[in-house]
Amino acid sequence: MENIKYKILAYAKANGVNSVNFKTEVIITKPSDADIRIDAWNLSIAEPTFEQLDALETEATAIETAEANAVTAKANLKVSAKAKLIAGEALTEDEANTIVL
Repeated sequence: MENIKYKILAYAKANGVNSVNFKTEVIITKPSDADIRIDAWNLSIAEPTFEQLDALETEATAIETAEANAVTAKANLKVSAKAKLIAGEALTEDEANTIVL
């Protein structure tokens, strides 16, 4: 089952849950190459079947793409902020927010 994390996020969102902690609320294991299990389900909604999750492929792909785009955008802001600092230029607020002191 490809991108199960994103399918679970899509399922949760469709059922009114906007965030999922994959360390405490939902724990997924892959004991073998072909086997994926949900070992813990601590959300306020019913645990989905794998068939329900598979039906959310399109939504899961959209969530995965949005997450990847956000990571890329943040990395680009960091690069831009560093270049401006080296050049002695003013940073935008978004660039300044990427700096960890």
